[in-house]
Amino acid sequence: MEPKNNIKMNQEEEISIVDLLGVIRSKLVQIAIVGVAFALFAYIFSVFFINPVYESNAVLIVTNRKDSGGSSITNDEITSAKNLASVYSIIIKSNNVMGNVVNNLSLDITPESLAKKVTVSAVDSTQVIRVSVRDTDKKAALRYTQEIVNVAPDIIVELVGAGSVGVVSTPQLPTSPVSPNVRMNTLVAFVLGLALSIGIVLIKHFLDRTYKIPENVEEELGFPVIGIIPNFEDASRGMRK
Repeated sequence: MEPKNNIKMNQEEEISIVDLLGVIRSKLVQIAIVGVAFALFAYIFSVFFINPVYESNAVLIVTNRKDSGGSSITNDEITSAKNLASVYSIIIKSNNVMGNVVNNLSLDITPESLAKKVTVSAVDSTQVIRVSVRDTDKKAALRYTQEIVNVAPDIIVELVGAGSVGVVSTPQLPTSPVSPNVRMNTLVAFVLGLALSIGIVLIKHFLDRTYKIPENVEEELGFPVIGIIPNFEDASRGMRK
């Protein structure tokens, strides 16, 4: 037979969950207002206080032969080209390429700073490489990408001593920013506002040690309630209505 204390604890836990849901339900309007306020703040901050970042892209293809003519490319050559793609990605972000770009464009930044703006990645583990440059100035992002495409192939072939790099897609002037993601920032802020407001409501509920109904007094003290003092202010307000 289950002890009475355990039964009482289980009942209290069930009641507390119902109470918590009731507390949250009673404060839904305030919780929603906080969520909307957070979302509005995030939207305004993202639109007016964060500089948009633009991205310009170029696509290169790697081959392990200097001359693309002649017989068809074998599977071994394609596999070798895929392996070279990772090597070429490192070379593109090296000082050999970045330094030439900085000098050719007379940029007032270091090759290391430019490299931080550049992302080089193999497309779906193939011999195709995507070069992406991000900057708050869309025209600057385009200029950097164009110059990287111009100088990188020759430097790569010179350093590796084998293979070649061809341009599949030339960079274009970006039309819309890739960052910040205003919609995502707004949604995350809304959810965060809801969670924070619900947490505050529940904390206040847990810290509130006042008795709301006579049954609470009877359960806590073990004595019956013999009388209730009415709230005259509420009563007077009801009579005025």
